[in-house]
Amino acid sequence: MPTSFKIKGLKRWRKALDVRGFDGAARRNMRRATALNGKVAEKIQRQTIQSGSSLKKNAALTQALKGNNKPLVGDATLFQAITSKVIDDFTVFAGVLRTSEAFNVGVTVHEGREIKVTPKMRGMFFALWKASRGELDPGKLRGRAKELWEQMQDGWFPLSKDTEVIIIPRRPWVEIAFRNTQMTKQVRNNWKQALEQTFRERAKG
Repeated sequence: MPTSFKIKGLKRWRKALDVRGFDGAARRNMRRATALNGKVAEKIQRQTIQSGSSLKKNAALTQALKGNNKPLVGDATLFQAITSKVIDDFTVFAGVLRTSEAFNVGVTVHEGREIKVTPKMRGMFFALWKASRGELDPGKLRGRAKELWEQMQDGWFPLSKDTEVIIIPRRPWVEIAFRNTQMTKQVRNNWKQALEQTFRERAKG
């Protein structure tokens, strides 16, 4: 007498293992995880800036203007500029997208920059010094000089003749954040969960 076997659930297995179906589900779930990982990277970057322990400290003038020695911490402008943008299902940008006509703000602060002292800049510091000595009416200050005066009225000095550049030191908060093992672990876990979710969805189908 011939023996026969009946395989149950074969259609479900075929659907679960369908390459195109699996790829579509995987990309959908991975894209959500990728967007979430962008938010994780935003958070760790802000924490790195807020801590400031691994970043070069502010110069004396910057400390005086800001009222603290925490680098990159001021009016929250940099915090607000940190964002994330999904590039594709597996790639996300996390950092500062904001730019000006002259330079990329994030790159300038992250990588540092040398700003050449111009006669106009030298004159601004001289005017601030004269105002702080009571030899110039502060009401005559304009533009950036006025903004700086509103932040601080004492402690100004003219730039020395030997000062040819003003140096913005390198403060690579993104590099430091991406070396954070907590962030690496969370990112991997999010992508792992996305893949596991795909297997569950295909199995249920």
